[in-house]
Amino acid sequence: MPKFGKASRERLATCHPDLQLVFNTAIKTVECSIFCGHRGEANQNKAFDNGLSQVRYPESKHNQFPSMATDAGPYFIELKNTDWEDHKAFAVFAGYCMRIADELLDKKLITHRLRWGGDWDGDGRTSDETFVDLPHFELVKV
Repeated sequence: MPKFGKASRERLATCHPDLQLVFNTAIKTVECSIFCGHRGEANQNKAFDNGLSQVRYPESKHNQFPSMATDAGPYFIELKNTDWEDHKAFAVFAGYCMRIADELLDKKLITHRLRWGGDWDGDGRTSDETFVDLPHFELVKV
């Protein structure tokens, strides 16, 4: 059974309980990593400067504590890493996580909807997005 490594567990622990439940459910059946949870001022502004975020500190959901956003993605055992160029693998992973979140929300086990950075408007299409952040997931009030 897949399980998070120490770094992923520590990063996820900085996130809102709803995110923790979604990704702790996902790891039960799919190999994945948590790349970022809470992000402080220096790291947020660095992400902005590197084009990985559209906002400076403190405007990101990563900047709240607990974090209302996490960056996560598929982990491939044979690579011992994430394949950052495999955009389809990120989309499959996102669909899986979104389904988990929908089921948890239906059961009233979480109180927020999950939004994915590959489909900000939630219409199921990725080609209509102007900013694509494939590992990004954030909580939205229902």
